[in-house]
Amino acid sequence: MVMLRPFRPLRYNLGVVPDLADVVSPPYDVISVAHRNALHERSEHNVIHLILNRAADPYGTAAELLQAWRRDGVLARDSQPALCFYVEDFRLPNGHAHRREGIIGTVRLEPFSSRQIRPHERTFARAKEDRMRLLRACRTNLSPLFGLFADRMDVLELARKAAGSRAADIDVRDDGDERHRVWLLHAADGIEAISAALAEEPVIIADGHHRYETALAYAEAQREQGQNDPEAPFNFVLMYLTSMSHPGLVILPTHRVLTAGVKLDARKFLAEIEEHFQLVRFPRSAREAFRACLREHPQRGRFGITLAGQHESMVAIMRDEAVIERFASQFAPVVRRLDVTVLDRVILRGLLGIDCTAAAQEGHLTYTHDEYAALTAVDQGAEAAFLMNPPDIDDVEAVCRAGETMPQKSTYFFPKLLTGLVFHPFDAP
Repeated sequence: MVMLRPFRPLRYNLGVVPDLADVVSPPYDVISVAHRNALHERSEHNVIHLILNRAADPYGTAAELLQAWRRDGVLARDSQPALCFYVEDFRLPNGHAHRREGIIGTVRLEPFSSRQIRPHERTFARAKEDRMRLLRACRTNLSPLFGLFADRMDVLELARKAAGSRAADIDVRDDGDERHRVWLLHAADGIEAISAALAEEPVIIADGHHRYETALAYAEAQREQGQNDPEAPFNFVLMYLTSMSHPGLVILPTHRVLTAGVKLDARKFLAEIEEHFQLVRFPRSAREAFRACLREHPQRGRFGITLAGQHESMVAIMRDEAVIERFASQFAPVVRRLDVTVLDRVILRGLLGIDCTAAAQEGHLTYTHDEYAALTAVDQGAEAAFLMNPPDIDDVEAVCRAGETMPQKSTYFFPKLLTGLVFHPFDAP
């Protein structure tokens, strides 16, 4: 049973910080160095000083700042517990307007073995250590995880009705001109109805796997030290929940870029890949035709490839599925057939001999959801760009229901949740 409960949000005091746009940021793991620096300069109270501080001791400094901001009234704790109805209005890269709705509350931490909270991606040890050090220092959930429940659009209707026609309690536009609005829901009957409706629904983690695993480990460490109150705040994690059926739920592809730190023998690679894939070639200048071919059919096993020193971009279409058995036989069928598995295990690891986990940690393999950025990276010195079609939400659900996980960086749920709207501290609720 999933336990969703209200919490007393810690949030920016609008009497001290009148413009929230000055102090919010994207999540820590999608911020470029340039954007990080700009946010540091924008305001001394920007949440970037907590989640990605540039000090020699970023974790201790973040904890000191958090304490000071609370003491000085920059951040204030609400007196009443609430669930939050969170609405994002945004545009896709093609310009189409979308809206996504969800609920923010605290969810009781459950081990993955319980099957109540289910991961869909594997994680990196280094990222978990980083977030653990921050959590130990601040003892606060500084940003919500992103969770999905099956269907149940009626739950969001309950939240929408509870918000009513009043103005949002939080209303801010981010640097991408996406609008983020939050209504604080205090009525006990509305909270109980929402929590009860979700009680039997397992939750799939869409985004925030590292922070969830960190929260689990932190809670276990607290219990080992004798903190055995099951209602203690550290036994819960701040989470945003929405329906897998929501029309505003968007998954973008996560493309791969090999940097100049990896040397690739283009001639050898192309000869090997042509043994298993049909290659459709385009002049590098014909980007639109190249992209159209990549998206032409929803069939599996179709990738865009651009290599340094080559005058053409290619769409690789798999024609020999036996190669999956050769390089990815250790995975369950539901994982083996995914495009991301084929790219990571067959093309990158199998044909190129690249350990994707090690390469990512060393900075030799980078990820982006921006096609233009991936292709431009090759023009600017990267060795290769590999473009993907977006995964389907049905694939994510199927993998989770089978008790399996996808490779790292398989999905990019868009847009990201804004950091700095509400926090969940671990002091007395």
